[in-house]
Amino acid sequence: MIRVSPSGHNWHQQFLTDILYNRLNGLNQSGSDLDFYLFRLSLKPKEMRDLFDTRAADGSVLRREEWIRLFFSVDRPFVHYSSNFVYRPQHVQVPGHPDLVGGWVAREIRHSERTPPEEGLEPTIRQTWQALFVAIDPTNHPDGQLLLIEGNDEIGRPKALVRAIVKAMNDAAGSPYFTQVFPLVNAGSFWEFAIIHREEIVSLTFDVAAPNMFNDANDFQEELRSLRDQENVSEVKTTLKSDTVLKHSSSRIAEIVNYVERGAGELSAEAADGSRYSSTQYEVKETVEIESHSRNMPKFLREIGNVLSRFFP
Repeated sequence: MIRVSPSGHNWHQQFLTDILYNRLNGLNQSGSDLDFYLFRLSLKPKEMRDLFDTRAADGSVLRREEWIRLFFSVDRPFVHYSSNFVYRPQHVQVPGHPDLVGGWVAREIRHSERTPPEEGLEPTIRQTWQALFVAIDPTNHPDGQLLLIEGNDEIGRPKALVRAIVKAMNDAAGSPYFTQVFPLVNAGSFWEFAIIHREEIVSLTFDVAAPNMFNDANDFQEELRSLRDQENVSEVKTTLKSDTVLKHSSSRIAEIVNYVERGAGELSAEAADGSRYSSTQYEVKETVEIESHSRNMPKFLREIGNVLSRFFP
């Protein structure tokens, strides 16, 4: 008989104990470096609304900020690559940013073991959790709907985890929006590629979300908004090719590149010599140091709150 420990009724207590245990073991005498990855959420209202959509207390349709805040305010179990995960909200005070939402993304780890000899060496499964920190700015402004996640490949790759969370968000009962997520891209990486390859760009492929947070008045975003509102389009993927070289310095292509860099899509390009650019190779990552005095959960949360204030405008 296979036994699972701990029993289901106290997994929340074990969950928090494991988070603290892993935090303490991850910090040494000289502090610990944490990598954070930045993503942008894009939300499009679902075309077919019904009586089961989640609504505000007065019966009105939830605004994007309200839906983001509501989703991330409670535990959200999800499955990713056959492993059990849960998002759990965690209050964190970030100086100057009272609207931020914090939480943990935790993965269940099951260890196959045996009981002590005096208990018969019976097969047993010990259940523990590993977790990483996440923060979200749910507000709707030109640099809002930003999601920041701690990197820890033992738990999961940041982009894959974020997309799994967004899938859970879209699958949630009563979800009034279809949500997409893309990473922020290091500014100037495409233009550097173009310069290195003598400005000879022969093709450009972009995969972008219909906008809802950027208020820039440019032709590219206006066309995307029109497709979103008139044709119910949520995502656009297009390849631009030339029989010689693209005039990639045009304002339209500059708008596309800027749009992707801000976290609303992905971009790839090919130069005349066959070299390739992909925005996925230049996703924004920031490394910060957590000091060695962060030896328990309250201290860690205070320090992470101070760290997060530098990421949000």
